[in-house]
Amino acid sequence: MGTQSGDMFLGIDLGTSSCKVALVDSSASIIAMAVNTYPLFVSGDGRAEQNPEDWWNAVINGIRDVMKSSGNGRVRSVGVTGQWSGTVAVDSNGNPIAPAIVWMDTRGEELIREISGGFPSLSGYRIDKLVRWLRITGGAPAHSGKDSLSHILYMKKFMPETYDRAYKFLEPKDFIVSKLTGRIVASWDNVALLWSTDNRNPGDVRYSSRLIKMNSIHGSKLPDLVSPVTVVGNIAEPVSAATGISRDADVIAGCGDTQCSLIGVGAVDSSDMHIYLGTSSWVTAHVPFKKTDIFHNIASLPSAIPGKYFIAAEQENACNCLEYISGILSMHGPEKYDVIGHECGSSSPGANGLMFFPWLFGERAPVENPFLRGGFFNLGLNNTRSDIIRSVMEGVAMNSRWLLGIVEKFAGSRASSILMAGGGVISAIWSQIYADVLGRTVIVVENPRYSTVRGVALLSAIGTGLMKVDGLKILKENATEFHPDNRNSAAYDSMFRQFLSYYRNNIKSMKALNSREISFIPR
Repeated sequence: MGTQSGDMFLGIDLGTSSCKVALVDSSASIIAMAVNTYPLFVSGDGRAEQNPEDWWNAVINGIRDVMKSSGNGRVRSVGVTGQWSGTVAVDSNGNPIAPAIVWMDTRGEELIREISGGFPSLSGYRIDKLVRWLRITGGAPAHSGKDSLSHILYMKKFMPETYDRAYKFLEPKDFIVSKLTGRIVASWDNVALLWSTDNRNPGDVRYSSRLIKMNSIHGSKLPDLVSPVTVVGNIAEPVSAATGISRDADVIAGCGDTQCSLIGVGAVDSSDMHIYLGTSSWVTAHVPFKKTDIFHNIASLPSAIPGKYFIAAEQENACNCLEYISGILSMHGPEKYDVIGHECGSSSPGANGLMFFPWLFGERAPVENPFLRGGFFNLGLNNTRSDIIRSVMEGVAMNSRWLLGIVEKFAGSRASSILMAGGGVISAIWSQIYADVLGRTVIVVENPRYSTVRGVALLSAIGTGLMKVDGLKILKENATEFHPDNRNSAAYDSMFRQFLSYYRNNIKSMKALNSREISFIPR
């Protein structure tokens, strides 16, 4: 590395429930960490919003807290990652003029179906439009209405005053970068779900005027594009005054959390396969090609590393399932996760025949279906609270196995081991469940909960020329390996077949229950 003693890099990870801020030194060690939470506002009509000012307050407080631990060190650069497929309408000064519509919001579903449908069609897309999207972007808008394009179309039709007043529409991460530097831009990887960019050259992504027109949005309201490793500017004076971070620290454009999770586990080679286990989950890898699988809602999109693509294959529900079920079981307090681990360990592999399906908020991949819902199957009087907890952890792993098989076919190779990170794999027992369910060695990086924020801090070092991409491989060192127990893996193979059978047998019933086919009058 081209660094000096005392050099530090600051990472910001703007999640859905909290903002993590970390100081990372030149050996990739986290030397200070701060976490601040904020609310999410949801309603039954598909609304999912957050207050951008809550994000910004969390960022400022986090920087202020970690800077107290900087000592005589010097922060050379700053990187921002976090939730994407969100939309913030801002004025010309970068100030928000409405609540942020985040990735869970589905209110634009009908509008995206309107612009993408028509005759003749394939999988609900008018064929000529689908071909154009696939050829230029490598993908197509999701019918769930959760993409950034859907959010903007929703504002255009149902919030016309906000749409007209908006100077630019920004992704959440790009909003934070604008507040840090005073400059409004977007990293080209992060705007992929506008489905308005020409991604055929991953080292030089540009807007397509033809797609912008087809998508019925105004190109003037989209931010200028830069590479994820571009230095956008230095820390603005008010930010420096409020936090103590030096004004000469360089801020890079950064990237979305899915893209950055590969950075945070050192997965820079095409042979590296990564599963992230957080609130949501994803299976991803770097690939050298632009490709799309519309039947499984998977695409390769421009990566945080210029010249590469990453596989975008996200699942909506993972650790949120465990949080939800443990809350129902009144498992709270500081010892909660110790209790969860004990309960899971008290049940045997297979949870005494109890199966859990984690589709609590629909699903994105390997099937895009907003009507899927989770639940327990084969519950009997013999099942205990321990079985319930273990079945949730096994069900989430089964869902990852479902997606992993599709992603590996997409990538054209099978990984012998899986790099894992995220808050879920802090649990050694959950990591072992993953190894057994997948039948692969699972490699958990050091400090897995903070891998993404550490990754974007190091990406900022790459952007400022202080580190090489190959230097990220240091993150694979000091990892913990979990090897599959062949006896358990054989039993899980049978359970996985039942997992898929349950999906096939109940898909129509779930649509009937969760669409307008059956409706009740609320009290």
